[in-house]
Amino acid sequence: MWYVIQTVTGKEEELMLFIRTLLSREHFENCFMIRAEWLKRLGGEWQLQLRPLFPGYVFIETDEPERIYMELKSVPRFSRLLGNGKNEFIPVKEAEERFLRAIIDSSGDFSSSVVRLTVVKTDVIGNVVSVEGALEFFERENIKVNLHKRYAMVKTLMIGEERTLIFGIQLEKDKEIK
Repeated sequence: MWYVIQTVTGKEEELMLFIRTLLSREHFENCFMIRAEWLKRLGGEWQLQLRPLFPGYVFIETDEPERIYMELKSVPRFSRLLGNGKNEFIPVKEAEERFLRAIIDSSGDFSSSVVRLTVVKTDVIGNVVSVEGALEFFERENIKVNLHKRYAMVKTLMIGEERTLIFGIQLEKDKEIK
């Protein structure tokens, strides 16, 4: 099962490194963060970048969350496993885990979990006609697209609360991105 560890935003990589080097590997299968591809215009060209889809969160796959919690006490900058406040750690819901597995391009190795760009096709006046990628999983009316800056925002229930997720998009007419 997947569990979520909350940490300081920007320290996700550091936390994963500590977990992978200090915790007993026999108690967890994967430790990863989910990144999303993002386009940024630099020097007149679109450049591909990666950004955390869930800033401040690291996912860990384990069947022993209590043991992981005890081992995490030795990890600097560890904040907490998300739970119900009664010392019970709640796994990511099955439907949420299935959704995340579906949008992640990981080849089964979640250490490099990436949500690829969604390809967006527009009509001549700029209305979105179709989407191919992670945004396919959302109702069209829940998606706000910024074609100029190449991103889409979606409000959804995820990891126990309503969140705004930001996905990178690529217009079908865009040239090949480097």
